[in-house]
Amino acid sequence: MPSRFPVEGRRFVIHAVVTLAIVLAITIVAGRFAPWEITGGNVVLRAQRGMTHEFPSPEGGQLTVPRNNRHSIDLGEGPRPRNVILMIGDGMGVGQFSAASMMLHGPDGHLAVESAPITGLVRTHAGNNLATDSAAASTAMATGYKAPKTAISVLADGRKPVTLMEAAKSSGLGTGVITTSGLADATPAGFLVHAGDRYQYAEIFSAILETENDILMGGTWIHHTKARRDPAYLELVDRVDELGTAAGYHVVHDESDLAGTQPPVLALFPPRGTRADAHGPELVVTTEFALEALGSRETGFLALIESELSDGSGHQNSISGVVEAVREFDAAVAFAVAWAGERGDTLVLVTADHDTGGLGVIDGDYEDGRAGVRWVWDLHTAQWVPLFAFGPGAEHFNGVMDNTDIGVLIAKLLGIDHFPAIHP
Repeated sequence: MPSRFPVEGRRFVIHAVVTLAIVLAITIVAGRFAPWEITGGNVVLRAQRGMTHEFPSPEGGQLTVPRNNRHSIDLGEGPRPRNVILMIGDGMGVGQFSAASMMLHGPDGHLAVESAPITGLVRTHAGNNLATDSAAASTAMATGYKAPKTAISVLADGRKPVTLMEAAKSSGLGTGVITTSGLADATPAGFLVHAGDRYQYAEIFSAILETENDILMGGTWIHHTKARRDPAYLELVDRVDELGTAAGYHVVHDESDLAGTQPPVLALFPPRGTRADAHGPELVVTTEFALEALGSRETGFLALIESELSDGSGHQNSISGVVEAVREFDAAVAFAVAWAGERGDTLVLVTADHDTGGLGVIDGDYEDGRAGVRWVWDLHTAQWVPLFAFGPGAEHFNGVMDNTDIGVLIAKLLGIDHFPAIHP
């Protein structure tokens, strides 16, 4: 007599698939109308309210420069910085800063950014979407122009605007870019080079090696899924000693190699464990090295210091990851602010390229010391992000501004002429 097991097994699989499909359908449909949550042990099914609403879209579907900006602002006779340190917490919106402040220091908070004498809010929309990505956001800050998502300092019509690092270098300033991510990642790349698409990793990294900046510090990026699928990029990483030396850099791979090394420096650190966005020592270590190395420049310098860790944690909806990311980033901020304060000639700006995840704290009973948090979703949002300013020129970064204002104001304060501009 034939066994009934195969038939019953098939029925079980069919029933399981149908049940899962029904649960997913309910989640999707219910999420359009009302928030709900079902919890069973360690499993949580949650739907949050979602809907759409019309908004005035720019004519032609593209925005190159915002309708309201500070590009023509008169800075007056106030103090000007000789150096500018721009620190970007990737994906680090107001929710990330405020939640981490509470988780690390309690309801009264105590992050270094909270001591900023000047604070502002920054609009982050891209040239073609309310919710930006790191490429378009970096382009906006680095060039003063809006670009479509995924573009690296290339406009929708193909024009290439001058980047802030290019302008600073041509003006004789020292220049440095430091990141916990790969140097070919969107945020550092937008300040350094030009590419039609952020995923052209080999072309981007090859161009970065030719930029002749004083300091370039990032990671090999070998755990980043899309970078690993680019054989040409991986070959460049394997040959970085040869290529970096040929380009005039002292190439280092370890924190211990930094001691005594003088610019120009190209540091390509290995990953920390298995994270795709964390490389090398903690950010405060590379920040200290870069500022000490650049600080002796008589002409002044411009430094970009980025942490990618919060963005990755936001995509994963990991509150513990966000708290750790903000802790590490804020330690680097504290060092930079103290370093600048001792000199009196350095402006420190702390902001984000965009918010990731839409994090919010919804509960936190003081008796049990446990906080409840919610996420909007696992991608970027269009929420404004904070800006914290310290030092000479900080007063120009108050109120609500566009992200295209940041690079333009920095250029004005540093006396960089003919910016923003388009490459011929």
